[in-house]
Amino acid sequence: MLKYIFISVFTFIVLMADAQGVSEKFVYSGSAGNYILLDLDDKQLPGSDKARLVIERSRTGQNNFSKVGDFSPAKTYADFEKILGKSLALEIRNFLQVKSDQEVITQLNQKDALAKFGFYILNVDLLRAAGLIFLDVLPSQNVNQFDYRIVSDGRVIRQQTARAFQKSDLPKGKTSKILTTDSLIRVGWEFGRSGLKLPLLARVFYQEGAQGRFSPYPGLTVVNTDDGVLTAIFEERVRPEIMRRYFIVPVDIFGNEGMPSDTISAISVDFKKIAGIEGLGITDTALGLYCHWKPLAQKPYYSGIQILRSRDPMKDFIVLDSVPVSANSYLDKQVLPNVTYYYKFRPLVYKISGWGEVIATTASGTKTASKNKPLPPKNLLASVAGDNVELRWSANAEIDIFAYYVLRGTTEKNMEIISPAVKKNEWTDTSRHLSGKINYVYSVIAVNNNQLKSDPSAPVGIRPERGYFIEPPSGISANATGTKVILQWPDMKKKEVSIAGYILYRKKVADKAFVALTNELITSPRFVDTSISPNTNYIYVVTSVDYSGYESSPSPEVTFLLKDMPKPPPSVYVRKTPDGVEVSWPMTDRTDIVSYNIYRRLPEEKNHVKLGSVKPNQVMFIDKRFAAGKVNVYSVTITTAGGESDKSIEKTLFVKK
Repeated sequence: MLKYIFISVFTFIVLMADAQGVSEKFVYSGSAGNYILLDLDDKQLPGSDKARLVIERSRTGQNNFSKVGDFSPAKTYADFEKILGKSLALEIRNFLQVKSDQEVITQLNQKDALAKFGFYILNVDLLRAAGLIFLDVLPSQNVNQFDYRIVSDGRVIRQQTARAFQKSDLPKGKTSKILTTDSLIRVGWEFGRSGLKLPLLARVFYQEGAQGRFSPYPGLTVVNTDDGVLTAIFEERVRPEIMRRYFIVPVDIFGNEGMPSDTISAISVDFKKIAGIEGLGITDTALGLYCHWKPLAQKPYYSGIQILRSRDPMKDFIVLDSVPVSANSYLDKQVLPNVTYYYKFRPLVYKISGWGEVIATTASGTKTASKNKPLPPKNLLASVAGDNVELRWSANAEIDIFAYYVLRGTTEKNMEIISPAVKKNEWTDTSRHLSGKINYVYSVIAVNNNQLKSDPSAPVGIRPERGYFIEPPSGISANATGTKVILQWPDMKKKEVSIAGYILYRKKVADKAFVALTNELITSPRFVDTSISPNTNYIYVVTSVDYSGYESSPSPEVTFLLKDMPKPPPSVYVRKTPDGVEVSWPMTDRTDIVSYNIYRRLPEEKNHVKLGSVKPNQVMFIDKRFAAGKVNVYSVTITTAGGESDKSIEKTLFVKK
């Protein structure tokens, strides 16, 4: 930390001695009044000294300036004490290790004197005693009512209107990093990049635990510059396992405070030593699976206990619940019988930088099921309700009924569940796949809380009053396998029992009309087209056909192109010639070749570099830019209208320098 203090001290000396003439601003407001900073820019004031500089003040906009002071340093130790106070003056005198009061004044007036005062130059009153800052004492509510100027020999050097300090004038801190051990807490803040021309300090506040007021630490922290970014680091030695909360407030050398930073929590503990859940057990009870464990120790870094559950011991764990740190049991009522559940119990810790998750403790349990299945529902009735079928039945007398499920089919032997879990004893079948040409059979089953199913209720039959509509497949997928195309679409027979098969149509993009690919119905939702030509765009549609011979509208179109991809040369030859590395390959009998492409790479490289291309009647290429003194790896591809082939078998050649 001392290293950073003296870097800031040096920076401040440079600013005060050289950079004040660069900044437009030389008047700063504080609680005691307005501070006027000395301008020592030799370019603007040749041969000047501080005694010739006069500070004048006027009411804003009135231009009636009069002298209020100058930059005279303290001439006697009594003046020095008056500005700094006896206590601080004596502290600085002892720091300088001088033998008399007058030596303090002598050193204060020497060239580069401030370099001897160490970090005390961050004290604005010392700078006043050195004649580098003048304080115009004013009530805080009046600091923005004046114009100031610095005059030398009647010539105005600088002029500025005073402005009251605003908290937004100073950059706001943001927590950047935190490090904890069993006995140390270190917190870092960033204030971003700032155009401040003066040193920045900061005051750190802390809170013990997570309650009560925040208290300031004594003294100020220096804000340093790290690669152009303002940063502050604070650390303290603490006893193990205590929790602290911190925030930081920027402070300028005039005592003005900016906006507080975000609040960060820290706990003095080694994360690797945090214990997990111990003694975890799972017990089957009438109400569910009862989870129990040894209570966690009362530590400030615990914030709760997370419970996760899955049916797979290796994956798919989801958060089931979270309980307080003081809990030592949990009843999971959301379980199905005869299913094994896997649990993870993990202590939650405060979100602190550098901490991960505590290792979870695992266990498993199974809920035993009742052996008695519910009775089948009774008095099932079906009626037409517009285009739909309305079903009603008598509610079961059992009190542990979870839900009812509706079954539908064309006979009692082919019925399937078509409804979600129905909590009431009525349900309406609004399926758009219902056909007015078919008599449907309905039944209902009951399921209890142990997931045991009843036998189906007595079936009822009904035909909905609907116009007949044949639904087409919702789309087609097309995939190539060699020189064939495999076409697939949704099986509409599962939605509509009257569907007998499908008709698949095809045309070229340039053709006007589709043509059926077969003379007979396709009975399965799949077809292999072996009669296509490469590099030709085809469009396919499919229709549904019922047993009466009625055909649906076409499905959405799908376009497919089977590319005739060329194969690379079967072999490649490389040799060194006086002109370079000669790459050659056998002549092929293909007549559609557009070009040969030559690639090279080094053994340690994954990507190939294209060296160039040659015409189809050439079977040789000279590489004049080979890598000398290294192994060169070459390959060749063929390009046709169908695209570029894969790369050939690679050939290597070590080329001497």
